Amino acid sequence: MAPFRYALRVRFNECDPQRVAFNANFLTYIDVAITDLYRQHCDGSYVEVMERSGVDVVVAEANLKFVAPAHFDQEIEVALTVERLGNTSIEVSALICFKGKTLVTAELRYVFVDIESWGKTPIPAQIRAMMAQFGPT
Repeated sequence: MAPFRYALRVRFNECDPQRVAFNANFLTYIDVAITDLYRQHCDGSYVEVMERSGVDVVVAEANLKFVAPAHFDQEIEVALTVERLGNTSIEVSALICFKGKTLVTAELRYVFVDIESWGKTPIPAQIRAMMAQFGPT
């Protein structure tokens, strides 16, 4: 399967005085991309999908490797691939590039929780089916 791809532009306020994107913003870029994945493929916004399903998602683990910097006003691409669909969690890899050059690689584990108890809960069928589209071939 092909990864989900999302393009965005590095904004001035996300950069240090040298116009290099601050490292913590790469987690935000991944979050923006995965939120748009839900919007485009789950019949509603992230909030609507989660409320309708009675769940939410929390980041349980994130590992990022910084290869090269992103600079102000560059249009970068975030490519998301679902590496593993568990019972209550999803493992996603992210590749952030500029013009085909790798800037950051990341591995994230998201855990689904019940919105009332905040305890782990199984991934809803609609979300599981949508995420499976972006799994490895």
